Amino acid sequence: MPVHFMYDYLNGGVKYLSPPVLNLNSYMKFKCYYTDFSDEGQVRRSDNAIELSPLKAGFPWPSGILSCRQTKHHDIVMKTTRMLLKEYVNDKTAQEICRAERSIADIARGELATDLEHSWVRFVIHGFSEGDRQRTKLLANINVHTIVLDDFWEMNNIEAFNTILEHYVDRMRPDLKERKPPMSALQADIDQTVDEILELDRISGNTAGKELLDDVVNFFSRPAPPMTYRNMEEYMQYRHEDIAILYIIKCCKFSSNSSVDTNGPNMARYLRLFKDHVLLVNDLASWEKEKRAYDKGKVQYITNAVNVVYELFHLQTYRAAVGMTQALVLELETEIDAEIDRMIAENILTKEEWRFVDTTLNTLSGNVFCSMVMERYGGAKSRLP
Repeated sequence: MPVHFMYDYLNGGVKYLSPPVLNLNSYMKFKCYYTDFSDEGQVRRSDNAIELSPLKAGFPWPSGILSCRQTKHHDIVMKTTRMLLKEYVNDKTAQEICRAERSIADIARGELATDLEHSWVRFVIHGFSEGDRQRTKLLANINVHTIVLDDFWEMNNIEAFNTILEHYVDRMRPDLKERKPPMSALQADIDQTVDEILELDRISGNTAGKELLDDVVNFFSRPAPPMTYRNMEEYMQYRHEDIAILYIIKCCKFSSNSSVDTNGPNMARYLRLFKDHVLLVNDLASWEKEKRAYDKGKVQYITNAVNVVYELFHLQTYRAAVGMTQALVLELETEIDAEIDRMIAENILTKEEWRFVDTTLNTLSGNVFCSMVMERYGGAKSRLP
């Protein structure tokens, strides 16, 4: 899939920082998370994706994780995304629910008017690349719902959003006893998607799909953001919900058809580090866009780690806050590397759990890649000549 945008969200980097040298790059290269690199120790990585090397491609790569992957099924991602956005545009309820004279149908119409290949669809293409064609299609479908409905949720009209819950989100509940007959093509599509996801669970003998749907529903029940944060930990805990990182983890699990316990103790510290990394990279990439919107009065507040660091440390410039936030990202990468080495040394993970670790490492680097190649953050000025 071609790249037409390149956004260096660190604006040439931070002079006093450089990405760490990580052991995990060797593990990822050889697909083996054991010290002897034996054939028995290799994880089963799917053939649904291709390897990418951003550094070799000349990216101003800000991470110590050197490779990422891209699904081979990006055509079905694009087809599914466009089809579902059109269903939102034509849906009567989506046309009627408005906030500030902007309806859900308007949100979907606006997305269709963008260059979708270089937008948020990249999250599925690079973030959840291990899925086969059917799982990738289903993830693309769910991704549209989370993007479009979350855009409206952020407008903070609770009464209107209750209607959204009733018409759309509640139909995604995997344990729904009696589902009302669909009143539109969009509702019928939601029903079919849920049925397909749960059928894959039945065939596979795991609960990856059910867990995915549970987290989608829970995502739209999260509280509004607080006005201030007493410390970085408080901010991180809220934002884990606010940018759907639990949902991202379940997307990884569903895409790779995994049966691992993502709430168990074996990977608990690793997954906490994973969450923090996804969050901080997202905040760094979106910082300039969010700050511009705030300065122009388009939003009332900034929910971003760069701003939290700036205020907590009473820094003189936002540029200094960007540097400190990037330092936290690189510190997290060294912690992730150390945690993987610890899990190897103590031999505490099963082969299936190592396969999941491999999947999520590619999600981390895929998130960095997406942040750089999407028009979403860098805008028109980041378009390649």
